[in-house]
Amino acid sequence: MLKAVPVRRRSASRLAAVQIIYQSLITGQSALNFVHQFLANYAHDAAKSFRVKNLDELHLSALYVGVENNLEAIDSAVAAQLADGWSLDRLTLIELSVLRCGTFEIQSMPDIPARAVVSEYAALSDACGCDVAFVNAVLDQLARAVRVVEMDKQC
Repeated sequence: MLKAVPVRRRSASRLAAVQIIYQSLITGQSALNFVHQFLANYAHDAAKSFRVKNLDELHLSALYVGVENNLEAIDSAVAAQLADGWSLDRLTLIELSVLRCGTFEIQSMPDIPARAVVSEYAALSDACGCDVAFVNAVLDQLARAVRVVEMDKQC
């Protein structure tokens, strides 16, 4: 049984946002400099991987714009969840991209369940070759710190 199309479209937009943020990290440029090119050349591939016709472009733009506009707060929140002796500099660029996008959603999109955000980015981290347990742990700890009431509820 397939997930509802809107949920898969949002998942595809998350993958695209991670790729855009990653490209921004590699090039040192703003995501806005190459979003149009990304959408023209790679959005179809991201959508196809989730078996949807197109991305949730509103969610996608909220993610990459939100990450860029809140980078300091996002990085501070991620760094606060890392074990002693760890810093953002020790993370791979793709892990940092995944964590930045997931952190932004947890901090700024309270209408999306935190557990769903953590689960989605853990799955994306696997697809991107990241340490899934690490990404899951960081985002879960962050969600428990930011969305205390929601995360204390039993499922």
